[in-house]
Order: sequence, then structure tokens, then C-alpha cells
Amino acid sequence: MEIRLMPVKIEQKKSLYNLYQYYHYDFSQYTDEDLGLDGRFEIDLDHIWEDPRWNPYLICSQDKIIGFLIILFENYDTDPDPTHVIYDFMILRKYRRRGLGKIAAVQAFDLYQANWKVVQMKSNEPAIHFWRNVVNEYTSGQYSEVFREDISKFVQAFNNRTPSHYPLK
Repeated sequence: MEIRLMPVKIEQKKSLYNLYQYYHYDFSQYTDEDLGLDGRFEIDLDHIWEDPRWNPYLICSQDKIIGFLIILFENYDTDPDPTHVIYDFMILRKYRRRGLGKIAAVQAFDLYQANWKVVQMKSNEPAIHFWRNVVNEYTSGQYSEVFREDISKFVQAFNNRTPSHYPLK
């Protein structure tokens, strides 16, 4: 299956908002977040179009949206060499476990030669397993991982600027 990352334009804000409803639903088992009285999760995405550090993409396959990802240029406003963070990432359940998320992640990493971080909640074991696998393969094991007690999250870090970097096929 062919996977394409398509930048989200402001006219597609509603589509991204709708996808975030599914994202928050998936994460509610880890965050204990509840629906609002209107039957939706409270989500504010205005900052994505107000701040150039936020870069949203739809993940598409065969002209269907199958997920989304957000790349944050961390410290973009203070550091000439910001770290790029996969801030949010979601593949719809029906498309999971087919390798499509891995393809999308690799395409995201290949968009920028940069320092990268990927972060997962300690309680989200499927995400930890997924990202360890993707980052390990993508970097041929040349990455670091730390557990940050202060935020109770695992963080994998690497850069893909070195000549020894070999992307996944």
C-alpha cells in the first residue's frame, strides 16, 4: 500500500479536529480523559495554525485518510538547530498492524535531516513497543532512550544527519 503524508491546510482544520476525536478516544484508556457534555473531547487546535513550530500531516493511502501526525519543531523560536518531535501520531484501528504506521513514521523522519525525539507515556505499552521498533530499525540501533520520571514518559532520541544513516526500505 502506498502511503503519503499530506500537509494539513487551514481549510482542512475540521478534518484534523475530527481525527483528534478518535485520537483522544484511543488515549482515554491511558489518560482517563472524559467526554464533554456535548459528547466530544475538548480539543483546541488553533495554535497549530498560529505557530510555525507545529506541522500537521494527514496520513493517506489510496486517497483515504488513515491517520495523522504532528511534527513539532521544539525550541524553534530560541534555537537555530531545533529538535523535531513526533508530537502526536495516530493510525486508524482498521489500518494498524499492517506496517503502514512504520511507513508513515519513516516518511516523517525523512522530511527533515534533524535531531529527533519520539515520546510515549509509560502506560502506553503498544506505543512504546511500536516506536522502539521503528526507531531502532530506522537508525540501525543508533539512538538513545531515557525514561523521564518527571513526566513518566519514555523518550527515544536520534539524528538522521549523519552519512551512516540508512533509512528503512
